[in-house]
Amino acid sequence: MEILARKKTETAMVTDTEMWIQVDKDTGEPIGEAKEVDVLMRPVTRSGFMITYLSAIIQMIDNLGNKKMQVVKYILKHMDKSCNMLVKTTAEIEKDTGISKKTIIETLKILENANIISRRSGVIMLSPKLVHRGDLKKERYLMTKFQEIKGYKLQPADSSETLPDNVIDVIKQSA
Repeated sequence: MEILARKKTETAMVTDTEMWIQVDKDTGEPIGEAKEVDVLMRPVTRSGFMITYLSAIIQMIDNLGNKKMQVVKYILKHMDKSCNMLVKTTAEIEKDTGISKKTIIETLKILENANIISRRSGVIMLSPKLVHRGDLKKERYLMTKFQEIKGYKLQPADSSETLPDNVIDVIKQSA
């Protein structure tokens, strides 16, 4: 026999009512009378989701039109979403966008000073505190890489564990 309804929990809210009837699992035949039951809605945690709606942000930036905003748009649109990284030099970004190298560098410095990105030659990483795809373990790993790119050499909690140099490949495999 099927369960008619689950117990109401403290976090669930009644959103509607429906008519249900018990059905025999083997035959599919109705058993007994139809009963009115509550439809419950329970909040779902967002663990592991990329909560940011990048397409909406990119469209908003595009509408603003400012050259510095166009650089931000380019980073968001072209970064590898599995590891928050864009592997491009400022010259490549200049070639792709038509925005001057001076404006690109100024924009990157502003973002870096605001702790939104960290960067090294040819690598820009968006802070995993702002957006990331994955669970808490992956967020911590990305945060370690973010700090390393900034120039801080961090040791893993387990000193026998070493962080790989091919971070993008390893992160993609763990995703």
